Amino acid sequence: MEANPGEDWDPRQQPRQPRARRAHGELTSWEHCFNDNCKEHRWEKVDAGYYPRRVGEKGELSKNDRKEQKKRRAVRTGLEGEGSEKTIPDVEALEAQISDLRSQLERAAQIIVAKDNDLERLDKEKEKLQQAYNRTKQRRRQIGATLWKEGV
Repeated sequence: MEANPGEDWDPRQQPRQPRARRAHGELTSWEHCFNDNCKEHRWEKVDAGYYPRRVGEKGELSKNDRKEQKKRRAVRTGLEGEGSEKTIPDVEALEAQISDLRSQLERAAQIIVAKDNDLERLDKEKEKLQQAYNRTKQRRRQIGATLWKEGV
């Protein structure tokens, strides 16, 4: 007897191929993703300035995401559809800020030196007062011992 290829084939005996899972981003748009911590839709939510809610309300961004939103608005890149343009910093304003920071740093250094001198002076005064206290304490002991010997 000659075997015919495929004659004993039964579709019920074939192993089922698992269906390929579609990614969350393929199934859900960011506007219908209600998970505030979703990494796949985070930047769309940050750029829009809110987290979507089931009722149609807009949830407030977290503090960190608000910071990220400000950063992203400050510098536009090609990924955000604005070409590769970046905002050009105002050099004079930056130099003025640097100068102001340097003067603040200088004032802070002067204050620190003055406070250090005050602490040194106070330490010396404390030492003198401690010595005076110890002398007084010793003198009181001597007087007390003398009075005890005399029986007073």
